[in-house]
Amino acid sequence: MNGTLQISLITEEQMPAAGEMLALAFFDDPLCVYTQPDRGARMSQFAWLFTQLVRAGARQNGVYVSTFDHQPRGVAVWTPPQAPAPAAPEAAGNGMDRPGQSFGPEEYDRFTTAYRHFGRIRRQQMAGPNWYLRLLGVSPGFQGQGVGCTLLSPVLGRADQEGLPCYLETFVPQNVPFYEHRRFRVVAGGLDRRSLVPFWAMRRPPHAARSSIAAGDAAGGDV
Repeated sequence: MNGTLQISLITEEQMPAAGEMLALAFFDDPLCVYTQPDRGARMSQFAWLFTQLVRAGARQNGVYVSTFDHQPRGVAVWTPPQAPAPAAPEAAGNGMDRPGQSFGPEEYDRFTTAYRHFGRIRRQQMAGPNWYLRLLGVSPGFQGQGVGCTLLSPVLGRADQEGLPCYLETFVPQNVPFYEHRRFRVVAGGLDRRSLVPFWAMRRPPHAARSSIAAGDAAGGDV
């Protein structure tokens, strides 16, 4: 990779491309496959869904984007502690209460039902203020080059300064060691009984003296 990756808060103009990049990064994610088994429909439907989630996160100044050649190559969507995570994606508004226009009602129901289940686990594990990593995705051609690690750094550093924990869910087993290297630890896991999607819920305590973080990227993305 020649050139420089730029990390910044996302802009309005970058959001549609960021949604498409996330859909590509998450294309084989078990939750996305369960939600929409049809490969032909999965890309367009999740591009729409992730664009809405990016817009919702940007209203809270919680979306960081890594750009290369002016195109998003990685996106991190955080929910800050002062803005509790919605119980389901439709709570974000911005058209997400009308999924039939871009996302099949049955597929959308599968996704939101699973999301509510993971939301209940999150509330059980995180009673107080925390930073919630809702999405982290890196374009397939840029994975393994430190993009995901760099995208995490601004909020992990801020969480350490604020003395606050961070939390996430991943549905890809290869992502677990990636996050463990960033001081996340598994606090819950197993199979969602309805979807049979495996999941790992991970928590990162605040750290006063941040240690150096090894390079690398998560395999695909996390919802």
